Amino acid sequence: MIAILLFIVLMLTSTPLAAALGLSSIYALLDSGHSLDNATRSMFAGIDSFTLMAIPFFIFAGDLMLAGGTSRRLVEMAKKIIGWTTGGLPIAGVLSSMFFASLSGSSPATVAAVGGVMIPSLREANYSAKFAVGLMCAAGSLGIIIPPSITLLVYGVTAGVSISELFIAGIIPGIFIGVVLIIVSYIIARIQGHQPGERSSLKEILHATIDAVWGIIMPVIVLGGIYFGIFTPTEAAAVAIIYSLIIGMFVYKEINVKKLFEVAKRSVVISSMVMLVIAAAQIFSWYLTIEQIPSDVASQILSYSTNPIIIMLLITLILLIVGMFMDTSAAVLILTPIFLPVVMAFGMSPIHLGIVMIVNLAIGMLTPPFGLNLFVASGISKLPLTTVVRAALPFVFVLIFALLVITFTPGMSTFLPSFINN
Repeated sequence: MIAILLFIVLMLTSTPLAAALGLSSIYALLDSGHSLDNATRSMFAGIDSFTLMAIPFFIFAGDLMLAGGTSRRLVEMAKKIIGWTTGGLPIAGVLSSMFFASLSGSSPATVAAVGGVMIPSLREANYSAKFAVGLMCAAGSLGIIIPPSITLLVYGVTAGVSISELFIAGIIPGIFIGVVLIIVSYIIARIQGHQPGERSSLKEILHATIDAVWGIIMPVIVLGGIYFGIFTPTEAAAVAIIYSLIIGMFVYKEINVKKLFEVAKRSVVISSMVMLVIAAAQIFSWYLTIEQIPSDVASQILSYSTNPIIIMLLITLILLIVGMFMDTSAAVLILTPIFLPVVMAFGMSPIHLGIVMIVNLAIGMLTPPFGLNLFVASGISKLPLTTVVRAALPFVFVLIFALLVITFTPGMSTFLPSFINN
């Protein structure tokens, strides 16, 4: 408990997450009389993984797609196809976010890439600033749900679950959340009295689609290669880098050598931050293992109730609270060993647990004080953070509704993996 309190205090004093996690874990080890000899070994062993190499690769590929103009072209295509209908512009924003999520694997990157284009467009179409910002924050959360998701990859490594099956499992829940946001966008547009815009000509639609076709092909190559066993997720991420580089430099010609180094530098910094958090979390995971805390916590939770519905509601509540204060990857690394024995005790699929955890933590991207999507949207829209928080709040409730449906409909997560395996 002292270690947990220390971690909270360090976080409240703006200590970097990796340092807060590592220091509180070291205190727990020392307080329990354990040697620190294996602490550094566990840190290096935790990130010395071929599968985890996909994280910096996907981050770099997403940055290349953003810098190369792919995201802008995808948004323009969506606007031409659907933007003329009632609520078409916000619907185009959701569709663009869904598609860019299949390229980036990151929520903040999705908000930055799509929101940077859509928020000004929505404002020009007389949609309120709060609606535009709130919707883009919510749609951006799909970045860690729709594959290839970096957070799903971390969960797969931690839980020992097939990454390919997890990626497949994220498709239906991701589409479901997207559809819910589309319905909400349409309803709000009707209530606010937004009229249909001017219909784009077939020539304009074809031109926008042809211009964006290279971006459309990328998830087909990456995800198709994973699903059909052509290459592993890590190899797919490397292929994504090469593809993004070729498109950005030689097709769209928006990336030159100078810009490439800037993108690489930014990706290295972000990747280093993520991997350092994962390494620090390994100390805590090692402490949990040697103290047998996961099994003790599982026994305690199961002692309160053996009703799967009550247990899942309890887990969901914990995850929603944790998502407000912690990075998604760190939360997955810490909580997966604790919750996995609990849900396995009443026969829940670890794949379903992974999807439930990731959707919960995706909502955390919209809740202060740690909600990264809020900070990104505030920077894009130039609105105060307090205004952005209020704008996102209604969409938090929309996402919680979608979360409850996904949580208590396991088939949404397990149908596609079971179907493909059979």
